[in-house]
This record gives sequence, C-alpha cells and structure tokens, in this order.
Amino acid sequence: MGEGRDHDRPPGEDVVRVLIVDDEPPARRELRRLLAAHSGIEIVGEASSAREANELVRAATPDLVLLDVHLGDGSGFDLLPAVPENTAIVFVTAFDRYAVRAFELNALDYLLKPVEPERLALALRRAREHAAESRGIEPHPRSLETTDWVFIRAGERAEFVAVSTITHITAEGDYSMLHTADGVSRLAPSSLHLWERRLPASDFLRIHRSAIVSLRFVARVEPWTNQGFRVHVRGAREPLTMSRRYAGRMKARIG
Repeated sequence: MGEGRDHDRPPGEDVVRVLIVDDEPPARRELRRLLAAHSGIEIVGEASSAREANELVRAATPDLVLLDVHLGDGSGFDLLPAVPENTAIVFVTAFDRYAVRAFELNALDYLLKPVEPERLALALRRAREHAAESRGIEPHPRSLETTDWVFIRAGERAEFVAVSTITHITAEGDYSMLHTADGVSRLAPSSLHLWERRLPASDFLRIHRSAIVSLRFVARVEPWTNQGFRVHVRGAREPLTMSRRYAGRMKARIG
C-alpha cells in the first residue's frame, strides 16, 4: 500500500488512488513496478480474489481499479456492481475476447498483458481526467493522444473504430455522427465537446460549433460568402462550413 510516488507529484496535482485486483502475485508486483514510474499515484490496496476486492473497493474508495477478468473465485465482471459510480475501471488481462463486453459496461480502458508502459500511462491519464471530473475539476484535454482506436456503442451495435480513419464528426443534437474514410457514418452518444477534448490535437480541429475535421483528410478550404469558408473533406459528400471564428486556427495549422 502506498507504493506510488505520491510524494513526487507536481504541485497541485491530485492523487489517483488505485486498487489492484489480480489473483497472480507476479502480475500484482509488475503493476506496482509500472505504477511506481508515475507521480500522483497512491496504491490503496491489493486483492487476489473477487471476495477480497469486494470488501476493499468499499473500504478504500479508490479512484481507479486495475482489474483482471479471471480471478480465483470468480470473474472481475462480478465485482462491477460493488464499484462506486465515480470509480474508474481498467481491465488488465491476458485475454482480448472480453474487450467489447468491458467497454459496454463502461470500462475506462482495457489493457492486455504483458502491459506496455505507454498504454498504462494513457490509462492513467484517462483515470486522472475521470477523477478530476468526479471532483468537479476541469480535466486536462486530449486523452487520446496516443490511442489508435475508439470504442463506439450505438443501440445494440458496439465496435472499435480506428482513429486514423475518422474524416470528420458532426453534431446531431446531444449526439454526434462519426464519419470514416470508408463512407460509413456512425451515431455516437457523445457530444462534440467530448470529442474535441479527447481526440489528438495534432490531427483534429474544431471548425464550427457543429463540426470537427481530421486535418489529414482536408482537401482544400475556400471562401464562402462573408460568413466564413467551406472546408472540403475527402470522403464527405458535401463541404463543411467553417465560421470565421475558427478560421484563424485552421490557417495556423495548414496555411
């Protein structure tokens, strides 16, 4: 307990309280070793079974649970009803076949063993943002800077979409429409504000209150009346409108 480098965290950085749940001692040791490389992390407990984890998650009130799927006395999924709403879940497992189910149950991330330090770092950034939101603090943007895939669930359909294939995203009320290079459009239960905050700033740009584009798919930009511009996106049936409010950002990015 307390092996994280809490004492080294930058001034003003909130601590992320982590509970490790895995029935294999070597796996728990490896997670402790990887977590020790990060500041602002406090390991508040370890559990080797679903029963033990059930007790600890209530007593320790962690911000994040690193959870294996296969436990000695059951499944990591059995623990979910006991996890408080504001506690994030990241599955850490050797099996990829449970990923869709994990994300359908609102897991924050899904890491495969052996855990890559870069993927753990990304999961911790997401957990830090989740904890900040739970505490009413504006989280740091761009949690998907190094992520290759996003998980989309609309109704009964759930799938992973490669970030590199997203051409643009348009607002659909409280939802959004995700458009990809293969011509498919997917309705996603996420606002443009959330997408803008999560997608990598190096590739994506808000051009209107109702549209975000991938800069790699922008074909050309042309003036359009005195209200703004039209942005032609490869794969889009119609050009998108860019207001003058956002034009300066576009000019700075692509000239």
